[in-house]
Amino acid sequence: MKIYIVTDLEGVAGVQNWDNRTDDTPYITARRARESRWLAEEVNAAARGFFAGGATEVVVNDGHGAGCTIDIELVDPRVQVFHGLDRPNYCTGLDETCDAIASVGTHAKAGTACGNLSHTMGKSIRGYWINGVSVGETGYQAFLAGHFGVPFIFCAGDAWACKEMQELVPGCVGAVVKYGCSELSALTYTPARSREIIEEAAERSMAKIGEIEPLDAGSPVIFREEFYKPTFDPENPPRNARVIDCHTAEVEAANMEEFMDLKYGFDPHWQPFWKLHDDPGSASL
Repeated sequence: MKIYIVTDLEGVAGVQNWDNRTDDTPYITARRARESRWLAEEVNAAARGFFAGGATEVVVNDGHGAGCTIDIELVDPRVQVFHGLDRPNYCTGLDETCDAIASVGTHAKAGTACGNLSHTMGKSIRGYWINGVSVGETGYQAFLAGHFGVPFIFCAGDAWACKEMQELVPGCVGAVVKYGCSELSALTYTPARSREIIEEAAERSMAKIGEIEPLDAGSPVIFREEFYKPTFDPENPPRNARVIDCHTAEVEAANMEEFMDLKYGFDPHWQPFWKLHDDPGSASL
C-alpha cells in the first residue's frame, strides 16, 4: 500500500516566519537548518504512522520553495524523496499506483484570518478556484490526486489548514501541531509533541482508505487565479490562459492532469523511467 506525502515548511511546529532564501546571514542559515530538521522529523513521524497502519511504501514530495528543504540525512530509510527544481510534472510520482495522498507542514490558503504564514503559492495571489471551489495549495494537490482515483486522507500543520482540508474532504484526519494567531505568530506544540500527534493521526488515517472518496473535479476543469495587484494584460495573456481582467485569468482543460501540463508547460508525453524497471531501487538500471 503506497502513500504519497506532499510537504511544505510553513505548517511545521516551531516555524512562524517566512523563509527568506536570499538571506544567508548566520542566524537565518542556522534557523533554516533547524527547520529542515524539524520537517524531516515530522515526515518520519508521519511515515511511522502510515507504516504502522499498513503502508508498504511511502513516497515524499519535498514541496517547499527550492524543493530541497527536508534534511534528507535524517529521513527514515524506508522512505523515498522527490526533491529539486525543474521537475518533469506537478507532484512527480503521484499517479494511480498510489493508494492515498497526505500533507505534512501544511499552511492555510491565502486570505485565512489568523492563519500562520497563510498564502497560496505566493503572497501576491489572492486565491485559486477549481470549477468554482476555492482551494489552497493542498486542495489543489488533492484535486490532482483525485484525477488518478487517489483519496486525500491526512493533513498535518496549522489548525486552520486542517480545518480547510476537512471542509474540502470530509473525513480526512487532521494532525494539528499549531494554532495560527496571525500571519507571523502561532501557539505551537513542541517538535517532540508534534511528532507524537502526527504519528498517531497518520496511523489512524490509514483506516480512511476506502472510506474517503477521491476529490473529483470532473470535466472540463476550469481553473481561476486572482492576484491582489493588477497583473494580466488582455492583449498578452499567459500561456494557455484567458484573461478575465487585470487581476484574474483562467485555464480550461479536459482534466486535472492536462490542466497542470497546460498551466506549467510540462511535456504530457513524459514517462517515469522507474516504471520501466522491476526494481526501482536497483543501483544498476
